[in-house]
Amino acid sequence: MTEPTLLSAPTTGTDPGTSAPPAASTTPPAAPPASAALDPVVEKQRATAAEQAAEQAKTERDELLAGLRRVLDPNGAAAEQDPAALAAQATTERDQAQAEVLRLRVELAAHQAAHGAGADPARLLDSRAVEKQLADLDPDDAKFGDKLAAVITAAVDASPHLRAEGTPAGPPKGGADFTPGSTPAPTAEQFARMSYGERVELHQSDPDLYARLSAASE
Repeated sequence: MTEPTLLSAPTTGTDPGTSAPPAASTTPPAAPPASAALDPVVEKQRATAAEQAAEQAKTERDELLAGLRRVLDPNGAAAEQDPAALAAQATTERDQAQAEVLRLRVELAAHQAAHGAGADPARLLDSRAVEKQLADLDPDDAKFGDKLAAVITAAVDASPHLRAEGTPAGPPKGGADFTPGSTPAPTAEQFARMSYGERVELHQSDPDLYARLSAASE
């Protein structure tokens, strides 16, 4: 009787009771799907919407600030202004101030000279005709005194009501009044110390003497 032959299992280096691990995959992972490209039209619409939103926010902010300014400063003194407008306004105000100063200087000189010419200062300066002539005079002109005296003399001669009440007419032109008790004629030294009003008075009373003393003092 023959005994059965036992077959030995092949040696694999693995515990017969343990299954073999799966083989590692050599295939690389798939790349993620590429994101879809933005539509240029959509991108432009988004940019436009962002600009409009920013502009709207700026407008609302400006309106809010303007409302606060009106509440805090009703007269608008602190409101922002155009620099060019401010410069133009400053120039206009400066010119007006200079013109006003010149006008006041001429009127003051005319007021002082009116007494020497026997004119009523208030009536003289209220005259429209005199006002127009005085506006053409420049107080910085070297011949301002002579021109002013001529304007006042002509105004009084043309309109006797401009003469001060109770004021006698001056001495006849052509010479000083040397009647007894009258003031002696001034010397060149006295003429040099005369005020503007005194010189105007002398010019009205004696133009020839005024011319001689004026020439001597030059």
